[in-house]
Amino acid sequence: MGMNTGYKKIIFIDDDTEMVRIYNSVLEQKKLSDYLIHFENAQKGIEYLKRINKEEDLPDYILLDLYMPVMDGFKFLHYFNELKKLKKSIEVFVCSSSQNQDDRNKVMKYPFVSAYLEKPLSTDFIELLIEDSVH
Repeated sequence: MGMNTGYKKIIFIDDDTEMVRIYNSVLEQKKLSDYLIHFENAQKGIEYLKRINKEEDLPDYILLDLYMPVMDGFKFLHYFNELKKLKKSIEVFVCSSSQNQDDRNKVMKYPFVSAYLEKPLSTDFIELLIEDSVH
């Protein structure tokens, strides 16, 4: 599959499956839903990233929820930081409904975390990322 359309690939790690369904149905209409890959917990996200062995298969962005069962966003960032093979600069956006300044400070310490965003994210934002008109 030559997916060389210039679209960006996003991994979305969030246990709110209802919200993901909404994003996907909006993206579906715009033929962009292939570019959003969802995991309902961070452990599955890490396992997926570990399995990738071609750099071009890595996502461009990770949208990460902070508070999830099994493995939370803080742990994810810790493990992600250890994955040395991720040479490609993946930008992580942390999404949280908490306005907790400590949470924010904790995640912004990682150089690969681009922003701390308030949930819910707008579908427009996700479209922008995929179409990469953010930069």
